[in-house]
Amino acid sequence: MFEYDLWANARVNESLRSAASAVEKEGAASQAPSLVKALQIWAHVQWARRMWLSRLGHAEPPSMDEGMFPAWSLERVIEASGEMDRAWGAYMERLTEAETGRVVRYTSTEGVGYESLVADILAHVVNHSSYHRGQVARLVAEWGGTVAVTDYIAFSRKRV
Repeated sequence: MFEYDLWANARVNESLRSAASAVEKEGAASQAPSLVKALQIWAHVQWARRMWLSRLGHAEPPSMDEGMFPAWSLERVIEASGEMDRAWGAYMERLTEAETGRVVRYTSTEGVGYESLVADILAHVVNHSSYHRGQVARLVAEWGGTVAVTDYIAFSRKRV
């Protein structure tokens, strides 16, 4: 599933680039709020991926200074996506079966304490990214960018 996540993330980054290019070419200032929102959503995904990796003990937590939906530039959000792809890839390479059954204790952003299995956190990270990729796709379509195909089945077809 993490191979799929990395594959889909790369396609979203390209989709965001195409949308930013479409906005620049047409000078469609009225559509810029959709671009800003899409970038904030994609920045949130990267922020959350860092938060979960920090809860697993493999990254520094993200800054709360900009909130959970930071207003990052296209370049910064794509850079953060690449950083998180590499960090999660390294984590997954070291992950053992025993580790997936470990209980992680953490505090939510609302200050509530929780316990979760590593396996459940991993499933959440992929699903959370998928959820927000759909939102980004809708916003990309609004301003004429190329909507990325990020469905799992499209990824899985390349393996058959």
